[in-house]
Amino acid sequence: MHSPVSVVTIVKSRTEKLCRLIEQLESCNPLPDELVIVWMCSPSTLSLAKSEKFNIVHKFVANGALPIARARNRGLQEAKSNLLAYINVDAVVDKNFIAKGMNAWCPGSVVYTKVTFVPESQWTFPHDTLCHIKSQALPDEDNNEIPSRQQEDDHGKFSDDSICSTVFFISKTDFKKTGCFDEGYDGFGLNDEDFFTNCRSLGFSLNQIEMQTFAPERPNYRCPINHLLDFVRNAERYHAKWGVNPCIDVLNAYAEAGYINKDFETAGIHVLQLPKREKPSPEKEVSSQAHDIPLIKQTA
Repeated sequence: MHSPVSVVTIVKSRTEKLCRLIEQLESCNPLPDELVIVWMCSPSTLSLAKSEKFNIVHKFVANGALPIARARNRGLQEAKSNLLAYINVDAVVDKNFIAKGMNAWCPGSVVYTKVTFVPESQWTFPHDTLCHIKSQALPDEDNNEIPSRQQEDDHGKFSDDSICSTVFFISKTDFKKTGCFDEGYDGFGLNDEDFFTNCRSLGFSLNQIEMQTFAPERPNYRCPINHLLDFVRNAERYHAKWGVNPCIDVLNAYAEAGYINKDFETAGIHVLQLPKREKPSPEKEVSSQAHDIPLIKQTA
């Protein structure tokens, strides 16, 4: 049975994760009406991927690379159903996530799931297995779950809004009211925070459903220092739009490390120095994303 839901995802190089996502969607009950895949790069062999269980629609960029915000907007705008389910290509979802999302959604709302990061080595495990592993973890070991939203004034909270977009449901009607993802954010950080702050400013309710989604651990969740300039530039844009600084924990960590001024809340953000890259040891493999630069961790 198909549902009146269009699932949208974007992909650049993580094609093995796209294959896994298609397999997961083929096991869902009910099935999506369609899967819209927006390619952020030139077509590949997978750009012709099809499913026997639902229609797959591929969208391509004409020239150059497609930025994340623009890719998301294209997929969500061109999907045919009124109820849209955006999903990160590397998400591991419950086979009933479409049914639960449909049941929880109502006009003027955005519905999203709980998210827990798992080691890359566990990412290929079935959703049920990951749930079992999580249930067996001791309280002090189970520290990778993203906190739930407790108050509506938690706008721009990095550990929350940046993860709401892992899996979320919104109607096309409401998405159009938001004006879409702001394509003025460039590079790493704060596009998600901006979008969900915008949703709340329009009076939409943001509702987390009791359903677990898993995603592979990745260094850019806790803001690698090598994205400092992107993050600062985007934080300035966010402040200009909403009148407050986003992700205070991250900005405070930058300030404590000496990368930005400590009085940024009153004097604006000023970059004082750039991080130095550490020379990797020969036996250590260097991550292409993190560049072996220490991560700034959130404070409690």
